[in-house]
Amino acid sequence: MTVPPGWQSPITAQPGQTQQGVDPLRLLPARRSLQRIRLDAQRALLLAGTPRTTPITVTRDGVIWDGHHAVRAAAEEARLVDVLIVDLRATPVAASILNLPVR
Repeated sequence: MTVPPGWQSPITAQPGQTQQGVDPLRLLPARRSLQRIRLDAQRALLLAGTPRTTPITVTRDGVIWDGHHAVRAAAEEARLVDVLIVDLRATPVAASILNLPVR
């Protein structure tokens, strides 16, 4: 998949930096599906205010490298996320994290 028409990456930070307050709906997923148990665990952490033990990582292009379940939970709860920018490439598979099936 290519990026959706008119889409612009929300990432302005450089690799190795953390960007705070990113809208999860503006990030593109690189995996094809999510697991219900992992999504529920990330939602529980989010609602309890418990920080993740590892950061959500995204490419300079705004594609999620790691943390898809946390991004989906944040999107569903209308919360912003902090992301660590990595200097890697990933191909988006959907126009939104909300488009991924949950199994």
